[in-house]
Amino acid sequence: MVLDFTNALTIMVAISFLAIALILCVLAVRNALKESERVKRRLMNSHGQAIAELDTKQDKKNILSQLGSHLTLPDAKEITRIRYNLAQAGYFEANAVQSFLAARVLCLFIPQILFFIFWEVINNYFSLSTTIIMALGVAVLGLMAPSFFIRRKISQRTDSCRRGFPDMMDLMVACVEAGLGLDATFVRVSHELGGRYPALKVNLDIMNLELRAGGNRHEAMMNFAGRINLDAAKALAIMLKQAEEMGSSVGHALRAFSEEMRHKRMMLAEEKAMALSAKLTVPLIIFIFPTIMVMLLMPAGLRIASGFNGSF
Repeated sequence: MVLDFTNALTIMVAISFLAIALILCVLAVRNALKESERVKRRLMNSHGQAIAELDTKQDKKNILSQLGSHLTLPDAKEITRIRYNLAQAGYFEANAVQSFLAARVLCLFIPQILFFIFWEVINNYFSLSTTIIMALGVAVLGLMAPSFFIRRKISQRTDSCRRGFPDMMDLMVACVEAGLGLDATFVRVSHELGGRYPALKVNLDIMNLELRAGGNRHEAMMNFAGRINLDAAKALAIMLKQAEEMGSSVGHALRAFSEEMRHKRMMLAEEKAMALSAKLTVPLIIFIFPTIMVMLLMPAGLRIASGFNGSF
């Protein structure tokens, strides 16, 4: 069977694309293995065989980040933005950026390799133009899938922190009024919230580590607010700073802020309850109202139809 020019050109492009993908994967794996061997030799020379074996195990676990470290990384500003988004999604590892970039590359190339492997099967069911459009669509989806996954994780963690923030404020009020300082209060609140709101606990633990390392409390709280992506947390940090600068009672300020948070939660619940009737209008018109009309008019329609049939 002689292939026409379009099919031959398509196969050549697919083979070239696959070859480039395989070459990039081979180079990345080779560089990762070289880097792992170099670190292993250095640790063996300085700290002995046991540490080298431990490092080898860690390298096997972080193969995705090793592949990402040998890619062409973006500029420092873009890396900072990616790391900030990954922190909001709950990925705080040092190699999180490399793992994310490697995941984007793999999600881009692996579907194309699968398309090439099952080319004959796909070509039997779809035309050539449809197959090319499907391959391009899958490539775009593969490139966007990691970013979509990160945004979804950020939204889920933000919702979890928003639900737990009023409870955190109540615990802070109780701890401060019981005589604990703010640093001890954050530690205690983190311990109490761990079972129900793990996202808040992790971010509070990071803030406590920043405070133990000697960081500024206001900066640590602003970083905490940025990680959980809540405006209420930023307002809390500003309020505590103003209370300390003006010498006012921190307990009274926290109690007022906690009451305001409870009031906002109640207002949000009332707003959702009031909007429920408007949201139910469309399903009521589309699904429930036609069903009721059919149930009411069907007996009369059947009687009318039987009467007309009897008359004829």
